[in-house]
Amino acid sequence: MAVGEDIVLASSSHIVEDDVYGNGDSVYHVSFQLNDTFKEAKSHAGEIELLNTYAPANEYGQEGTYPYLAIQLDDAVYHAVAEFKKSGTFTGALDITPLKGKFYFKAKMNYYQHMMYFYGLDRCDGFWENNGLCIVYPKSYAGTENEIRLMQVLDKAAESYQEKKNA
Repeated sequence: MAVGEDIVLASSSHIVEDDVYGNGDSVYHVSFQLNDTFKEAKSHAGEIELLNTYAPANEYGQEGTYPYLAIQLDDAVYHAVAEFKKSGTFTGALDITPLKGKFYFKAKMNYYQHMMYFYGLDRCDGFWENNGLCIVYPKSYAGTENEIRLMQVLDKAAESYQEKKNA
C-alpha cells in the first residue's frame, strides 16, 4: 500500500480465530470479527499472533506490510500493559482510556517508526500476561481519516473479542 493512499473498508467482515495453549494442557478458542479488507498473513515472529494485514485487493495478507492487526506479546506492548497495571498509565501513552472487563485500557503510542492503537489485556485466564490487541499503521496517518477508520476497525475487533476454554 502506498503511503498516503486512502484506507477503504469493506461493508462486510469475517471471523479471525485460532486455538491457543494456556496453563498446562488448557486450550482456548480465541476469535474476533475483522473487516474483510484485512487478510490473514503468516508471521515468522513468535510475539505476533493472528496477523492480518490490510490487503483489499488480495486473497492473502503479507507479513511486513502496514497497516496490520494482530495480537502482540512483544516487549513494547508487554511493558506498557505491565506499567498500566501498576500505575494506571504508561510511559509514552497517547489518548489512553482505562476500561473495565476483558481489557485494561485502549491507547495509542509511538511504535518504532509507526503508530500503534491497542487494547491491553491478559489472555487465557491470565496465562498470557500483558498482551495487546493491536493495529499498527504509518505515522503519516495520525490525525487523519485513515487513522479514524483504522481505529474503528480495531474497536469492532475488540468489541467482538472472545476466548472460550475448550472442555
